[in-house]
Amino acid sequence: MRIRPSVVIALGIGYVLGARAGREHYDAIMRQAREVRERPEVQTVAGVVSAQAGALVQRARAVLGGSSDVGHGTVSNSPLHGAHTSNGVGVRAH
Repeated sequence: MRIRPSVVIALGIGYVLGARAGREHYDAIMRQAREVRERPEVQTVAGVVSAQAGALVQRARAVLGGSSDVGHGTVSNSPLHGAHTSNGVGVRAH
């Protein structure tokens, strides 16, 4: 099957026009998002949410025993931490 040069040119023009329209739309969305993000009301709410999240993390650490490993995927006080069977699979107690 032979592709005609006019088809290739038409696809190329369509791609360029679509990419340009897509980029302009993306830029408009980002500009609107930036404007919303810079509003004083949004800044106030973001500060409140950030403070509440920090307080929640502190409460979670207190409930879990004050471990500094919360959220890092490690359990340093576990008796099974790092233990494996002789073939390297599974966990066994010390």
